[in-house]
Amino acid sequence: MVDLGLFDEFKQIFTYDPERSQGPRVRRGDIREGGYLWYNRAHRCTFYGPSSMHRQQMIAILERHLPASCTVHPKKQLVSYVESEQEDAHSTLPIRLEFADGTTATTDVLIGADGIRSAVRKTMFEAASRDEGNDKMDLKQYVDATFTGMTVYRSLISAEILRKEHPDNISLKGLNAYTGKGRYLVTYPVAQGTLINVFAMVCDPSLTGTDYKGRWVSDATRDEVVESFDHFEPDARAVVKLCENPSKWALHVVKPLPFCIRNRVGLIGDACHAMTPYFSAGAVQAIDDAFILGRLLAHPLTSLLRARAALSIYEETRFPFACSVASFSLSTGWMHTFLEPGYYDGTRDGPGDDLDDRGIGACEREGMERIKEEIFRLWDVVDDSPSAPQLGHEVESKLQALFD
Repeated sequence: MVDLGLFDEFKQIFTYDPERSQGPRVRRGDIREGGYLWYNRAHRCTFYGPSSMHRQQMIAILERHLPASCTVHPKKQLVSYVESEQEDAHSTLPIRLEFADGTTATTDVLIGADGIRSAVRKTMFEAASRDEGNDKMDLKQYVDATFTGMTVYRSLISAEILRKEHPDNISLKGLNAYTGKGRYLVTYPVAQGTLINVFAMVCDPSLTGTDYKGRWVSDATRDEVVESFDHFEPDARAVVKLCENPSKWALHVVKPLPFCIRNRVGLIGDACHAMTPYFSAGAVQAIDDAFILGRLLAHPLTSLLRARAALSIYEETRFPFACSVASFSLSTGWMHTFLEPGYYDGTRDGPGDDLDDRGIGACEREGMERIKEEIFRLWDVVDDSPSAPQLGHEVESKLQALFD
């Protein structure tokens, strides 16, 4: 945001100070009489820590700063694209875009930022599967997203009401997560602290990879959420009881793709690497994709004939890391819900099992510590990675090395 000149404006909608390194407070929450703090991790940030904001406020700022030369058509739905039959490494023939309303348009370069059900990804891999060189590779498997076995109930609740009924509820401050066997509840303030975003996740690994029946996003009831977390500690139960008219989301992900560009067509964000929310990194990865690709396509050295090279540099620089983050997020989710094979399964120790002053036995202590160490290791990989501005300079250097 600093490099884009937008930081000061974004600062006005941050829920809390982004200049301090902050991280989640994660609790063992599936203890009805009261859980305990598992870990509190502040990310190692060079300049800024995380904050939160309402999505619509963020989009409004970005839209206000679009150049006059850009046009936005929010009601257009792309269904497919068509490349020239003569498409090759030297082609400059336009790509035809086909929309749901029957209209068409043409473009020189197409970037699919059209989400997990990406029409661009679908068209790209269907076309690639017909290439003679890909006969032995089942590329059609990448057309559709796959069900994770995770379902999340989402709701926004009033911070004022929660504060009135439960003034000391920890969900009123910062990012909090409550873990349990097959359950994961996340809360954090948004909209300058007037609302609290609630993610209540129910996980069943036996459903991973199955064909999800029904709509991916549907209406749910408060009772569904309350029942799913009735065995959680008081602060968690107080939050879910305020979830009026929640929505229910079947979490799908994109399989790790073998590539994300083809000719002059590329994928970014969820269209490329839709991931679970356990790393809180899906939106970040999409923004970094766009930042890096934007630097390349807007570079003075990039022409229509060089667009393929620019896209290739983007793929080489961003794609492997973003896919790794998606993998880390999924593993972290299973570990937080005590469902990752080879790790502690959430079983609580009985009386006399070397209990500490919190009533936690040795098996639970050691198992939770091992999971925490692995989660921290994965976070360290992300924290130690180059920033988007650093990568921006790197990709520009690669472009200059090719064409200067």
